[in-house]
This record gives sequence, structure tokens and C-alpha cells, in this order.
Amino acid sequence: MATTSTLTEPVRWDDDRHAYVVTGFDEASEVLRGSGWSSDPARNPHAPQVLKALPPSVLLFLDPPDHTRLRRLVAPAFTPRALDRLRPRVVAVVDAVLDGLFADGPETDLMEEVAYLIPLAVIAEMLDVGVEGAEVFRAETPGLVRMLEFDAGVHDLERSVAAAQEVTMFLLPLVTERMRAPGDDFISGLAAAGMTAEEMVGMCVLLLAGGHETTANLIGTGTLALLSRPEQVPALHGDPARAVEELLRLEGPVKLAARFAVADHELGGRRIEAGSQLILDLREINRDPRRFPDPARLDLTREPLPHLAFGAGHHFCLGAGLARMEAAETLPRLFGRFPDLRVAGEPRWRDSTTFHGLDELPVHA
Repeated sequence: MATTSTLTEPVRWDDDRHAYVVTGFDEASEVLRGSGWSSDPARNPHAPQVLKALPPSVLLFLDPPDHTRLRRLVAPAFTPRALDRLRPRVVAVVDAVLDGLFADGPETDLMEEVAYLIPLAVIAEMLDVGVEGAEVFRAETPGLVRMLEFDAGVHDLERSVAAAQEVTMFLLPLVTERMRAPGDDFISGLAAAGMTAEEMVGMCVLLLAGGHETTANLIGTGTLALLSRPEQVPALHGDPARAVEELLRLEGPVKLAARFAVADHELGGRRIEAGSQLILDLREINRDPRRFPDPARLDLTREPLPHLAFGAGHHFCLGAGLARMEAAETLPRLFGRFPDLRVAGEPRWRDSTTFHGLDELPVHA
């Protein structure tokens, strides 16, 4: 949940992490939108070797110009017009999931029964992989997301590589078929854009690892925030899109982002030398009191200011619009159908350096 922000140094050195930590909004924006920073483990001598065995076309780990080329090819799938066409399918998924909620009794785990199911079903729909594909994705996604942990150990990354290989083996025949006989699904759109089979698989792996996890976290933490502040629920119904922006700012699904300096920089009064590690503390950045008045207060009617929950610059999350739409369709329907919804036990927060999310959220109808 929200903590009070007390910005002292917008950029500071952390001895334990052997990295500079950025907590200032303006300083983080400068990094995310600027040049001379890398996300590519191949350029970072400190990156674990096993990380380089992940699919080579995962956008998250690419720098321009390769990143620019692939992003341009996939971007049409996430335009506002494309997302509007997808909205009825998202609504159908949300309604189907909520239809089955509390089917086995008045208490359930909202993370398992809603937050994780909805983005998984949406991705399966987008890729048109059927029930078999959804089952593969559900089994392998927990392993895939380990690649995104800031302090991932060799075991975590080996599990990510193994999960990526399982997903790749499932997807490759589908990718080959869609290249031969395209439909109207996401994979066919990538094929029509001119991507190679390897690039398409990498894009699907990223969609699973990033898109599923962040959306599930947003739905889960957003629900808990509203259950903790029920007087805010009318504002959710009044303007779901605005409400989601405030939930993203205060309860964003990602805690940290990392960059590697490939040039010397001056940032926040500090000299950052090439070869330095940089950690962006997104939770503190989005509570920077220089930018957000009373930053620790949840206010769904707050006049939205751009935040960095989805990053910025050339690595701005491509699926941000999809995540926003899923949350804006899910949360009002959840609280509309179950107006007496309440927490039924102690929520269990996820043990993660990267993700701000819940493992369990027991609720009562």
C-alpha cells in the first residue's frame, strides 16, 4: 500500500546494490527519454550469462536500432483503434470470469480467480491459441516472469529460460502456420508486418512475461486499495479511466527498472560514469512531492498528471493501453456486481524486488 514519500536526494549511491538509485521524477524522465543508457544484457558485463540465453528478440532487452525496428512493427496492434476493436472481447472475458466468481462459496482468492485469469484469457484470445495454449501459458508464465526480477539468481533465470523454451516449442508451429495462412489474430498481424518467426516468438514471450504479470498486479492492488478506501468507489464508477491512472500512480505494478550507463552523464547533481548501474525506484518516483501534491494520498478524482508506472521514452510499455483497458473494464464491474465485497483475511504480498503485487487476496462477497 502507499507509503509517505520523503524525497531527500533524487539520485543517490547505494553501497549494497553497487548502483545509483533514482527517486526523482524529473531525473527518471531524463533517463528514460534520453540516450546513453542501455537495457541490453549483452552490453552489460555485470548481467548474468544465462540471461543472454533468453529469446534474442525480447523488446525489453533491446536497444535502438533493433528495438526501434521491432517496436515499429508491433505498434499497430496496440493503437487506440486496435484496442477499441479488442474491447468487446475483453468485456466478454471479464463478464465470464465474474460470472464464475464465488461459485464455490462466499469466499475466494481474488488473485487466483480474477486478477490472474483475466489478462491470461485476454492474451490467449489475442494470440488465438485455444484452451491448450491458455493452459501452457498458465503453467509457464510464473517461470517466465522470473527473468524480470531485478535480483534474479541463476536458478531464477534458468527457470525463465526453460519456460521460454516450453512456450517457444508450443508457439513455433502456430507461428509457421499463421505465416502460411494468416488470420486476424496478433501473431498473424506480426507476420503481416514482416517479422521473422524468431522475432514473433520473442514478442509473444514478452507479452506473456510483462503483460500478464503487470495487469494482474494492477487489478489485485487496485482492488485492495478500493476495499481499504470504500469511499473512493463512487469515483471509480464515475470515471474509470481517471481512477485507473491514480491507481497506477500510487499502486503501480512495477517497483524498479534498471539501466546501464554506456556514456558519462550528469544527473541530479551527480556524475554517473559509463559502466555504472542505475536503478529507477518507480514507487518513489511516482510519489515525488515536487510533482504530486500530497503524493501518498489515494484520490481517484485527482487531476491526472503523467506518471512513470509504464516507463517512458522508447521503452514505454507497448501494452500500457491494454492494461489500462483491462483494469478499467474489470474494477467497475467487480464492485458493481459485488457491492458488499470485503477483505476476508490477511492479504499476502508477493516477495519480489521488481513487482508490486499480491500473491493472495482473500475476499468475501
